[in-house]
Amino acid sequence: MKKLVSLVLALMLLAIAGLACAETKEIDVMIWYRDIDDLNFAEMPYYNDPEIGITAQSGVHANFNQVKGGDWSTKLNLMLASGEYPDIIQRGDINLEMYGVDQEILIPLDEYIDQYMPNYKALLEKDPQMAQGLRSSDGKTYQIGWIIPQNINVNSHLFINTQWLKNLGLEKPTTIEEFEQVLIAFRDQDADGDGDPSNEIPYSGTWSSSVSSLYFMFSSWGIPGNLKRVNIDENNKVYSWLQHENLRAAIETLSRWYNEGLIDIEAVSQDENAFEAKVNAGNLGSFYRWRMTSMGTDEAVYSQYECILPPTVEGVQAQLWRYLELPIFGAAITAGCEDIEAACTWLDAQFDWEDMINGYNGMKGPEFWGYDENGKVDIYPFPDGTRTVPGQSSMYYCPGAEYFARVNMPPHRIEKTTYCEAYEAAGVIEKNSQDILQKLVTKTVDESTQIDLLFAEIDKFATEAITNFIVKGVTDESWANYEKTLQSLRIDEFVGIYQTAYDRYLEANAQ
Repeated sequence: MKKLVSLVLALMLLAIAGLACAETKEIDVMIWYRDIDDLNFAEMPYYNDPEIGITAQSGVHANFNQVKGGDWSTKLNLMLASGEYPDIIQRGDINLEMYGVDQEILIPLDEYIDQYMPNYKALLEKDPQMAQGLRSSDGKTYQIGWIIPQNINVNSHLFINTQWLKNLGLEKPTTIEEFEQVLIAFRDQDADGDGDPSNEIPYSGTWSSSVSSLYFMFSSWGIPGNLKRVNIDENNKVYSWLQHENLRAAIETLSRWYNEGLIDIEAVSQDENAFEAKVNAGNLGSFYRWRMTSMGTDEAVYSQYECILPPTVEGVQAQLWRYLELPIFGAAITAGCEDIEAACTWLDAQFDWEDMINGYNGMKGPEFWGYDENGKVDIYPFPDGTRTVPGQSSMYYCPGAEYFARVNMPPHRIEKTTYCEAYEAAGVIEKNSQDILQKLVTKTVDESTQIDLLFAEIDKFATEAITNFIVKGVTDESWANYEKTLQSLRIDEFVGIYQTAYDRYLEANAQ
């Protein structure tokens, strides 16, 4: 009898386990992650902890196709061309007008948000006006938004190695001429004091990163360089900084610095990983970066650096491109998804309050975060080492008022905010952000398609041309050819489409 009872119990347990497995649904997720992160989503407790993971909460297991940021555009286009779509596209970026409104590869989500996403819907309702910016030109919503407020206004800040300045008896530079003399001293005078004057890199950066780009140096000449190539001036006129009147002068200076060894010779070709490795090694004199703490950099290294204002060029007001804290693309569900409820349920589980904090900062506990005596979230300094949560790849949507009412600003956020306040007070940030054109201005399908087509050629040419100028120098002939080629690539039409859409936006929002 005991054997029979044991057998029956064992069979019941197997049946229950089998039922549980049968009830767990599966989805495929193409997910973006930063180049500088080393992540394995399949092994993360955030997703797969048997009690509190997203799979356990939602009853949906995700199979991940991880794509690094530097490979995103290529692999996204290959996927779209293949006709074999994942259920969810998460983070990264995608043209909603082209692949949602026009080609219907992405599905409209309005009714599914109402039915299957109570957590996310409640967050949208906290700020309906902000949520309106997530709609496409046909009035439908093809994306799940992503925003985490930080009280910031610019992507990156200029840092300089003040220990090297101290070693050489130099002051922090304020003009472009002083900055150049500091770079020369860093190159020639054994700034780090190790007895080898050849291993210091005076200045470094990348082309492609939105936080370490060499384009930020153009700000000293009043050029708010950005990767989208368009800006809005103080009179609401759209223009491309590729045609800025001071661009040649800026490029000529950087070219001279590059060829004199003041700029890292690898800066024109290296990716963000290579750049960050040099920062973390502590052998850079100056660079633009998001911030210094909680970036995987040892305190012995980051404590040497201080934030300074962009060095001034005589007769010019320095201008960096302004960052707006608006929702950006978080996720979309494709027409290939056969179980929309499961996809929505899995996404919505990530919008639980604690899950948002867990996914971005680390799992709740003494290492990453907890609650203070007033019930507000305390986020602890991020430890060095590989992330164990998705971070910027996780889903997060929280309006500013809601966020700051529930979260104490951690030290690394305060660091960034302090820099932003100093830059704002100094007037070195453009008035009208190009983010307005990308995040607020609604473009028609035709406008969006034309912008993408024109941008692809303009961006490719500009990157190659400016790189060649930096490496080889500028002549009257090469500059004339640069300007002529921009015209042949229809840059005026590119700017004009943005202007038309922006004018429409201004008229619709006129008080």
